[in-house]
Amino acid sequence: MTTFTNDNKELIKEIRERIGSLDVRDNIERRAYEIALASLEAEAVMFCISGQNVDSEEHVSTSKAVVDAWVEEWNQVDGSPGEPLYKTMPLYYHAALPAPVVPDEMYWQDAPVEGSSKAAAYATGWNACRAAMLHGKGE
Repeated sequence: MTTFTNDNKELIKEIRERIGSLDVRDNIERRAYEIALASLEAEAVMFCISGQNVDSEEHVSTSKAVVDAWVEEWNQVDGSPGEPLYKTMPLYYHAALPAPVVPDEMYWQDAPVEGSSKAAAYATGWNACRAAMLHGKGE
């Protein structure tokens, strides 16, 4: 679980207020605030051991308690005075922004119908739909 300081809580509150007060024409700024808010509120989905000579693929768990126990055990075995060699590291899932998926432009020769007039009509309709996708607001 992410630990928030009072500064982080205030920042999240301020971002939420700004999102609510933005006009529709400020869509880019609103989206930037929404992305910032999502990153601040992100929760770890897995945990791993970080440190020297660690193959992190073999030492990963969805349970922070499990990884904390591994870290404690490893630090006792490989312990040295001062700074511990191993720590629990949270791993976050960052969803990629959706990529626009628009089909390629179609020429009448490529239309899957017989006859040049039908193929031309098919390609015209296809390309009109394609243009609407490219110019659509998506909202």
